[in-house]
Amino acid sequence: MRQWWLLSVCLLVSAAVAAADGKGKKDEKKDKTKSEPTVLATEISVNRALDPKDYNFKTMGGTVVTLLVRYPGKQLTGIDRSSKVTSFEDDKGNSLVDKKNASSSTFNGYAPLSKDRSAMLVTLYGYGRTPRKGATKVLLKGEVVALYGSDEKSEKFEKFEFRAKSKAKAGDFEVAVVQEKSFGNQGATFYLKSKTRAIKSLVVKDADGKAVPVDLQGDFGGGDNWTYTYTLIKPLAEGTITVTYFSKEEKAKVPVDLSFSLDLGD
Repeated sequence: MRQWWLLSVCLLVSAAVAAADGKGKKDEKKDKTKSEPTVLATEISVNRALDPKDYNFKTMGGTVVTLLVRYPGKQLTGIDRSSKVTSFEDDKGNSLVDKKNASSSTFNGYAPLSKDRSAMLVTLYGYGRTPRKGATKVLLKGEVVALYGSDEKSEKFEKFEFRAKSKAKAGDFEVAVVQEKSFGNQGATFYLKSKTRAIKSLVVKDADGKAVPVDLQGDFGGGDNWTYTYTLIKPLAEGTITVTYFSKEEKAKVPVDLSFSLDLGD
């Protein structure tokens, strides 16, 4: 039997968009001026499992699709769990959803946001299922429920000392220094504990009112317990911290109905 070799097909935005809706790059630029949410494909990858007889490891294979969900004028905060995949299959009628693996039947709950929060990347992992031999398309239908913030507010920490073990509270927020000096010439690393993930920005200013660059290292959490970790790009003994956030989260249903062209050979 002819062995299945690992095959990955990655389509860049321009190619994927053309395959998905036939509109091309010009329509993508037009979408930026619209106020309604849009969905563009950025990537599809098909990984066929290797024959375990020839390798000392086992590969599961699968089909992965990444979408760019854009909502101009909105401050996105993430993807809601009510998002759903209605159908995910090839044009031979072969389902790419593994019923034994829940992650292959729904969009991933982690959706990276663009810097201006007007767009996010949504991924569907179809683990263990790949298009049949002779298939030329992958078809995806479903609904992404985008979350976005409203009712903007802020909290301010006055004269916060960026020294080891410093802590302070303001409203429902808490900051604490976990490392007084970071790598190289960087300043303190500190965390922000929040009851909401809808953080728009965190700004640090020195005694003269000048903003000090801050790098977001990462975030994690769930429900009403979120932690964000930041590092000052340069040392600062004392300053103010202003947290801007959204006190409410709204939902927007974004329909997904896309078709991806494939050329997998034999």
